[in-house]
This record gives sequence, C-alpha cells and structure tokens, in this order.
Amino acid sequence: MRRIEEIDALRGFALFGIILTHMYQGYLASSIPPEYYGYNLIYLIDDTTRWVVRNLFSGKFYAIFSMLFGLSFYLILDRKQNSSPSKFAWRLILLFLIGCINHIFYRGDFLTVYAVFGFALLLARYLSSKHILVIGLFLTVNGPNMILKILSLFEITIPFNPYIPLDSNPTEATKSYVELILNGDLISVLASNGTIGFINKYNFMFQSGRVWVLPGLFLLGLWVGRQQYHEHLEQLNLKKLMLISALIGIPMVLFHYNYYTANYSEFVRFIAFFAKETSNIFIPIFYIALVFWLYNRKPTQGLMKRLVPVGRMGLSTYVMQSGFGIVIFYGYGLGMFLKLSATFAVGIGILIFIIQTAFSIWWFQRFKFGPLEWLWRSGTNMKWQPLRLHKSTTVKEPAR
Repeated sequence: MRRIEEIDALRGFALFGIILTHMYQGYLASSIPPEYYGYNLIYLIDDTTRWVVRNLFSGKFYAIFSMLFGLSFYLILDRKQNSSPSKFAWRLILLFLIGCINHIFYRGDFLTVYAVFGFALLLARYLSSKHILVIGLFLTVNGPNMILKILSLFEITIPFNPYIPLDSNPTEATKSYVELILNGDLISVLASNGTIGFINKYNFMFQSGRVWVLPGLFLLGLWVGRQQYHEHLEQLNLKKLMLISALIGIPMVLFHYNYYTANYSEFVRFIAFFAKETSNIFIPIFYIALVFWLYNRKPTQGLMKRLVPVGRMGLSTYVMQSGFGIVIFYGYGLGMFLKLSATFAVGIGILIFIIQTAFSIWWFQRFKFGPLEWLWRSGTNMKWQPLRLHKSTTVKEPAR
C-alpha cells in the first residue's frame, strides 16, 4: 500500500501542535486549582502565548490527529472487502496496552481512549457514507452535550449523570493531584495514575464532551477516506477551503473568547459554547488545507517534507513527547512545573520537536518502521517483522 507523504506530513504537523499544547499545560492532566491560576504568566508575552494556545491550539491539533485515526481505519480495513475485523480489533487491544504503559506515567495519555473508541469504527463500517457524515458531524460539534445545554436553558434536567464523584470537594482532589506532580516520587505517581487516574480520565471524557467528539472525529476521518479525497489532493481547491474555513472558524474563536464568561446570560454562553465546538472543526480544516497547500508549493515543500518522517512514526513520537514532558515538569524529574513561563515552556516544546524531527529522519535512513510502530506491527501479525533496511535500499532525504 503506497504511503501518502502529505498525510504523514499532516500527522507530523498535528504532533507539533500537540506537544506545544501539552508543554503550555505543564503536562498536567487536570484543571488548575484556583490558587495556581496564572502560574505560567510571568512575562507580558505570556498573555499572548496563552491566547494563541487556548484558542488556536487546544483541541485543534488533537482533532486532526483523531480524524487521521479514522482515515487509517479506512486504509487498513474499510476499503478492503476481505479484510479481517478481528485483526483490527487485536490491533486496538495492543494499542490499549501500549497506551496503558504511557498512561501510568502520564495520565493525559489518549492512546487508551483511541483504542477503546476505535471499536466503534468496526460498527460504523456497516453504515452508509451519508449516515457516517451526519452522525460524525453531530458528534463532533458535541451534539449530545449541546442538547443537554438547551434543556438546561429551559430548566429541564435529566435523571442520568455519568459523572463518577471522586471526592466531596473536587477542588481539593485537583489540588492533591497537583501536589503529587510537584512532590510525589515515581512510585506514588505510577500508583495514582494506574488507579484513580483512569477514573479521572473517564470523568474528563464526559465533562468535556470528548466521549462524543472523539468518535465523531473518527467517523469524519472514515468519511474522508470513503470519498477518497486523500487520493486526489491535487484536485482540491485548497485556497478556497482555507478561505471558507478561516471565515467561519476565526469569528467562532473570537466569539467564544469574548463571551464565554459568567458575566453573560446562559443563552449567550450557550452560543459561545456552540461557537467553540464549531471552531474545533473549521480551524482544523484550515490547518489541514494549509499543510497540503504548503506541501505542494516549491518554496515551502522542503520544510514540509521534513514533517513526513516524524509523522510516519507518529505513535513513537507521541509517546516520546510524554517522556520529555514528565521529565521536565514532574517532581521526580527536573520539577519545572510552576516554574516555567508559558512562552518559555512552548519554546522548549519547539526545540523538542526539532530534535524529534532530526531523530526521525536519521531513524528512517536505517529502519523501515518507527520503534513502537515495529512492535505494534509485529504484535498485530504475531511475527517479528524485519526492521532494518537492506544496504541496497536507498532512502530519499527530505528536500532542503
């Protein structure tokens, strides 16, 4: 199966945005207790960094990565009539195990979540493309939570509450977690992440609405695959797509930023909530079109091609990013949480990604797969896969 370099470059771009978002957050998989608000706003430029990350990064790059997961399902299973759903299910189980290892170190890991919700794609395989698009859009805009908010506007409540209370005082629970990150030893962090950390992740999925958004993004990626847009990128009007998505997405971002506060009525806040969820579709679409457009322009193609190797080993890249983050911020590492300014933390994230890009280029000059991709593929096929490139194999370096 021919690899599409633009897709790998897009995955690399998504990983760039993901590490910058996580570095800004100090690799904290939790909300911030009130006493720590603004902890990373040390210099004037940090306010600008906060605005950019919160409005143009947070939720946007994860959306791209999630849609690519749905597209990969199409490439691996959906387009093949005689493909094995059981093999894909086994692949998801292995991904869950890899994610569990990452999770016990960093409870913000989303590989375990991808693995669980990936099973929904096996059912979606039997839906028509039209149904996949409609359901995908409804879920991606956080449709179920939107309905709940509409009901609350009319003071209608529902008896079912999926939230699992962890503590009579959630703020104290969050504060305890921050204290663990600051001062906990490795064993304490592993024990906490491996137990209550999973429940925290479950609660976050429901409270944030990602329990709906994530499978919605998977479905949109599957729909894109069925339309075979990835096979005919040269036929897409990328400039028009960028213009339309920006004209919709940017006003939505600004509306949410200006009106989603307690100073406005519940109705205005609901509209701002809708604006945020809508922007989480259109801003990623703008980024996707921008990457493809830059990739196919000679002045920028060389730079974009350097994203191909780091995107090709996306699983390894993501897990390594978690490793960098916890070593930098956690108490059993360098303990820099609450000490780095937002801008400096993001700058370190850029440096880490540059290192990862150089490493991935070096790696693929010698090996066929990324390290975790190789283990994943070997486990999926129940047989060790050849890893090293033959000496006669030539590898084309990214254009400069």
